[in-house]
Amino acid sequence: MNPAIEHILGDETPRVWSFIVTIFGDMARKEGRYISSRTLTQLTEQIRVKPEATRVALHRLRKEDWLESKKFGRESHYRLSDNGLKLSREAAFRIYGTTPKKTPILALYDPNSVAPNGLRLSSAMSLVMSECDGAMNIPVRDPLPIWMVDRLVGSDIQSAALKLQARSAELPTTLDFSELDRAVLRLSLVHEWRRVILRIPDLPDVLFEKAFSLGDLRRSVRRLLASLSDVALDQIVLNQ
Repeated sequence: MNPAIEHILGDETPRVWSFIVTIFGDMARKEGRYISSRTLTQLTEQIRVKPEATRVALHRLRKEDWLESKKFGRESHYRLSDNGLKLSREAAFRIYGTTPKKTPILALYDPNSVAPNGLRLSSAMSLVMSECDGAMNIPVRDPLPIWMVDRLVGSDIQSAALKLQARSAELPTTLDFSELDRAVLRLSLVHEWRRVILRIPDLPDVLFEKAFSLGDLRRSVRRLLASLSDVALDQIVLNQ
């Protein structure tokens, strides 16, 4: 494994089916875009996944309606199913987007009433995106206290965010790698970032600042992705 890829992934090899979801979500999110089984195996082998494990993962993703396959000649090619395409595009807004601009509201309401739609912090307190009738509504623009962050984000995700921030900040943007290594480095970065950001509520980055700097992590990820923006699936295929 390339040292830079190993640096981003850390000690744990990604789950194969999850890494394949990242491959399609990053490189084949356009409708009808196929990836050959040979290319998928070539990509996953770079993170020390055996071809047999890749085949099992592809079977699982077909069964769970993430992927569909078609034969071109003797070789199977895969693309996102309608369901996989929908889910990938929904996730893309969080993975590649910026921090939300809308200011959330801390609603303090009667604990005997029905909780409003939002992120519940206690029996009479929720974070909501629009004012609630009958509640005290306080706009939240500053970092939340740590106990609130702990209610919203699991300790394992906070730890993963801190580790990825340290790893991504140490990685230079100028890397003299092969197209394959550059592609897998990009996928590894997207994969680790996806595992973090999709498990954090869609709130402004500043709200988490007292526990971990989501804003710094987002900037590090965007910096590296920008340096790897020229990575193309077609180039990998051409180099097979």
